[in-house]
Amino acid sequence: MIVIFIFSGWLAMSVGVKMNEGPLFDLRNVPIIVATLMFSNPRHIVLIGLGMAGARYFVNGMSFNAVTGSLNIFLLGLVAAGLVMLYARKKEWNYRLKATISLLAINISQVAGILIFGAVPRALYFKQVMPYTLPLGLLLGAFFLFIIHDFYKEQLRVDELSCKNKLLLKQTEELSAAKKELEGQALQIIQASKYKSDFMANMSHELRTPLNSIIILSQLIRENDNDKVQEEHQQYADIIHESSNELLRIINDILDLSKVEAGKMEIDWAASSIEDVTQLVYYQLLPMAEKKQLDFKIHVSAEVPEVIVTDALRLSQILRNLLSNAVKFTDQGSITLRVSLDPANSFVLFTVKDTGIGIEENNQLLIFDAFQQEDGTINRKYEGTGLGLSISQQLAKLLGGKLTLRSAKGKGSEFTLHLPITPTMKQG
Repeated sequence: MIVIFIFSGWLAMSVGVKMNEGPLFDLRNVPIIVATLMFSNPRHIVLIGLGMAGARYFVNGMSFNAVTGSLNIFLLGLVAAGLVMLYARKKEWNYRLKATISLLAINISQVAGILIFGAVPRALYFKQVMPYTLPLGLLLGAFFLFIIHDFYKEQLRVDELSCKNKLLLKQTEELSAAKKELEGQALQIIQASKYKSDFMANMSHELRTPLNSIIILSQLIRENDNDKVQEEHQQYADIIHESSNELLRIINDILDLSKVEAGKMEIDWAASSIEDVTQLVYYQLLPMAEKKQLDFKIHVSAEVPEVIVTDALRLSQILRNLLSNAVKFTDQGSITLRVSLDPANSFVLFTVKDTGIGIEENNQLLIFDAFQQEDGTINRKYEGTGLGLSISQQLAKLLGGKLTLRSAKGKGSEFTLHLPITPTMKQG
């Protein structure tokens, strides 16, 4: 379209009325007037003005008149570009108003350019030429504008249709993105529902086992005759005690998770002895490790401070969860709790390393979700609710730290609790 308008300008200059001084009257301004109504980008109008200015030299070669004529045409192109920018802001203006403004502005600018550049004597042009050429230019320009009126309306319809198509395409893309997002959310809901279903099935199994033991053994003790061996009663009582503690642990896990998720978990910041905490969990877990004939050790590096500011109870809870899992999932080998400082000396690292079954890489993030274990089936070798690691991770965040994992299937696992030496004290 730009090339067509430039060619139209060259053709209009080629058939103009000439005097001895050079081209004096032609329809060079008509393509520029029409362009203000057909183009919406002012840069395109400037290109048309430049093209027609260059084409001016192909009409009668290089001359003073050619130079002044090309400058005049370029000036008209700039005026036309300004009109296009004006029309972009005044979208409510109709075709008739814009055509009138373009017709008057471009013709008056052409007259001003001829007078400024002096292609012909100004007095001659002003008195003998302009009174005829200006009205004739306005009349011919109006005639061409009338001719293209229908084409202009068609162009508007095309532009409107193009805008609607772009809008529809954008809406389609947005709908497609929304559909994908909804599908993703639906999958998450389905997965969450599956997790909750698995959890409820597991919890049913976990809760029934100690409850059944308590009920059955209590009934046996009650029904025993006085001549039964007292030692048998003691064994029953021990089993009842262990089952009750297991049931209490499960209920406490559920309550702790609920508190963390509800933001009700309170952190009791105080100076805490690392030796006291580690020794406490060591002696709590040592019987479990000895029962499975596992080598259980604790190493505290010399550079680790004796006391840090944290919640000793929650720290013990995290370490107990990590160590009990290590013992549970290790059939042979060793369990090690190593306490050290990170390279920047800003965090204390509590690393629990085992030689157990390990965790596949694609399941390492999953196990930190509530109700999850790598093996989610009920009839699995290793019992548990799948709450321990989720609670530990949440508690680590409340203590200002984090919980990380390194593991390989069949080669053991290494959980590391990062706790700041100088935490930002916030209560959950």
